[in-house]
Amino acid sequence: MILKLILMGAVLYALYRFAGGNLLPSSKEKRLDKDEGKDPDSLEECVTCGTYVTAKESIALKGKIYCSKECLPN
Repeated sequence: MILKLILMGAVLYALYRFAGGNLLPSSKEKRLDKDEGKDPDSLEECVTCGTYVTAKESIALKGKIYCSKECLPN
């Protein structure tokens, strides 16, 4: 009986890992949000075109914020 439970647990864990295993955010993701010091849903202004995008969607390069690859300097 105990062997069946251990085997079932191992199979369920393998299925969980195979499916991506993303039910809980990893500690690395939490650290990245804290290190950046900004809310991922806050709005940032693109220095090239002035468009506002969320911090999550923005591209940061050399301390400046850009809305897309098209606005990045050459």
